[in-house]
Amino acid sequence: MLTFLVQPIFGGKAPLTFFTIAVVVSAAYSGLWAGLLTTFLSVVMVGWLFQESVFLLARSQSSLALFAVLGVAISGVLQLLHRTNAKLVAARAQLVLANQELSQRSEALSRSNEELQRFAYGVSHDLQAPLRNIGTMATLLVRRNNDTMDSDSKQYAHVIVSGVKRMESMIKGLLDYAGASSDMQDRAACNSHTVLQQVIQNLHYMIDAENAVITFDELPVVQANGDRLAQVFSNLITNAIKYRGSRQPEILITAVENAKEWIFQVKDNGIGIDMKHADEIFGLFKRLHSGEEYEGSGIGLATCKAVVERNGGRIWMDSKPDTGSTFSFTIPKIAAERSKTSVAAVVEPAVHSKTIGVR
Repeated sequence: MLTFLVQPIFGGKAPLTFFTIAVVVSAAYSGLWAGLLTTFLSVVMVGWLFQESVFLLARSQSSLALFAVLGVAISGVLQLLHRTNAKLVAARAQLVLANQELSQRSEALSRSNEELQRFAYGVSHDLQAPLRNIGTMATLLVRRNNDTMDSDSKQYAHVIVSGVKRMESMIKGLLDYAGASSDMQDRAACNSHTVLQQVIQNLHYMIDAENAVITFDELPVVQANGDRLAQVFSNLITNAIKYRGSRQPEILITAVENAKEWIFQVKDNGIGIDMKHADEIFGLFKRLHSGEEYEGSGIGLATCKAVVERNGGRIWMDSKPDTGSTFSFTIPKIAAERSKTSVAAVVEPAVHSKTIGVR
């Protein structure tokens, strides 16, 4: 009807425009077979009603063949687009469902982890009192009955007291680890130099007893939890002194920066570690030496890893047996620090070194 109506406008010529629109609309909304049917009907109607007309697409009836090919092609392309769009819609729906399920599982896992951490913290805290009582009572029992107890009984009591002390050390380590893993406090500006000085002050009895020499440069202000950063320094320095072998402990602590982070290093001259254990030593309760040879709970380095990763950094080790170890960890810079680093002139700051040692 539209083609008949526009014939006067085109001087009696009958364009195939409306037939093409009909084919496209049919294929787009109803699919391939509707498009093919519309193409077939259009060819029949054009050939029957407009045999004497001169079509705008061609000058002869051969335009019908071209139109038929175009109609079939258009129908096929639109059907392919239909199928592709349907697959995209289905994939999008599945992705939405998968994201919802993943979000629900993540929330459930987060709640489970928080409950487990609270449980571990509560149990560890509650175990301290009875363990302390056991150790105290065993010690008092030995003192009160020292004259009447035989050597085997004294040895048994000594084993009890030693086991209690080891359990107390492990519980304290677990409390530190749980706190490092679950601490949700925002990071704030923290002077790592001041933190290290406080750690050394807290460890001065161990440092004095082992005649340790600790050298450190001027350390930067970073975005971190100061108490947790102190845990890292304390554990690394304690390990460096503990695993010294027969040498006088010498520890060097430095910090260098790049565009994105501060890199801290704690280097010692101790017994070293085979690099095949480089990843293993950061696991919880992982120890490479027996308790008789070196005391420890196997939680210190795991706590360091938890603290560093909690602050958005990473920790690793380089070592060689009988030569020493270097523990490195990073703390990311905040945006303002990164901008300052990228714009600052290339001027080396003065390095201030300080050595702490005794005797």
